[in-house]
Amino acid sequence: MTDTQQNKLHKNESTNKRRYLPSAERKREILKAAFDEFSHRGFLGTSLERIAARAGISKSGIYAHYNSKDDVFEDMLRSTLLPPEGNTFELSDTCEAATLSCLVDEYLNQLYERLSNPDVQAMFRLLMTESGRVPDLAQYWGQQLLDQNYTANQAFFQLGIQRGLIRPDVSSSDYLQAASPSLMWLMVLLVLGPQHSPVPFEEVRLLHKRLLIERLQPVSA
Repeated sequence: MTDTQQNKLHKNESTNKRRYLPSAERKREILKAAFDEFSHRGFLGTSLERIAARAGISKSGIYAHYNSKDDVFEDMLRSTLLPPEGNTFELSDTCEAATLSCLVDEYLNQLYERLSNPDVQAMFRLLMTESGRVPDLAQYWGQQLLDQNYTANQAFFQLGIQRGLIRPDVSSSDYLQAASPSLMWLMVLLVLGPQHSPVPFEEVRLLHKRLLIERLQPVSA
């Protein structure tokens, strides 16, 4: 079936299935359709017409929520990679973090839980794929993710310093490096797949914990 035939089929189906949805739910459907299209055709090959057809709405239905394809793409990334509540570090209700080991465990639990989310991994994969086609857009979002990571790591360090669990002379480079092993693990996972990862996840996390403790523990007097 050609692309034209597929679009006609989507439009015919949308005529029968179109229904009223609250704005937030409609946007979720649009973003899901957009992800399918961007993943299949790339940023340059995707159009608002194709997104609308896949979402089962008219093109004007897209314009009710977004001004352009760029807006759709950015909202798709933002809604998955940049949580609305912010990506800061906070202790869970079950964590007392009385030792550096416990505090690091809590940090790594939150970090790897997020990076293990299939939606987050899918967005990272899409961003990596598009980096060569739309480098400016990929660079912008790469910086957004670095800034988010910096903020979360800064909150983790400050909490540890306040509790006397982390040495007080940590630097900005420590903030940036804290999550590095997990990001390397994610890149290998996306490129090779979970079945072909050279190092099991449990070993990566254990090494990550050991590196953080050795780097952050206060120097004994």
